[in-house]
Amino acid sequence: MSISLPNNGLVIYCGTIVTEDGKEKKVNIDFEPFKPINTSLYLCDNKFHTEALQALLADDSRFGFIVMDGNGALFGTLQGNSREVITKFTVDLPKKHGRGGQSALRFARLRMEKRHNYVRKVAETAVQCFITDDKVNVTGIILAGLADFKTELHQSDMFDPVR
Repeated sequence: MSISLPNNGLVIYCGTIVTEDGKEKKVNIDFEPFKPINTSLYLCDNKFHTEALQALLADDSRFGFIVMDGNGALFGTLQGNSREVITKFTVDLPKKHGRGGQSALRFARLRMEKRHNYVRKVAETAVQCFITDDKVNVTGIILAGLADFKTELHQSDMFDPVR
C-alpha cells in the first residue's frame, strides 16, 4: 500500500472543540488547498492556525524570474510562497582569452556572436514562458544573474518590457 499526497499539499486540522451545547467534540478536517502550499506546521494549541491558508488568498500577484549566467538560464514563477521552475537550459559560451595573434579579432567576434545568440534565445524563451495568447501572464519579471547578461537582455530590442 502506497500513500500519495495531493499535488497542492495537504491541510489537516485535528482537535477538540466546544460545541454550542458546551460539550466537547473531536474533529478531524483534511483537504487539499486550491493552490500549492509550502508551509509545514505542527502545533498543539488552543486554536486552529489558518495563517498559511489566508496567505494563499492574499497573494495573487505572480512574478516571473529569469536567472542567467555564462552557463545557462533558468525561468520560473513566484506567487506568494510557492515557486515553480518552468524551464532551464545550459549553454557553452567561449571564454575570453588573450591568445590567437591574427585570429584574436575573429575569436572575439565569434565569442560576441555566441553571446548575442544566447541572449536572443533567453528572450525568445521568456516570451514563450511569460506571454500567453499575446497577453502577459505575470505581474512583473525579475532578472537575476551576471550583470553583463542582464544588462544586455534588458537593453536589447529583443526583450520588450512594456508589452
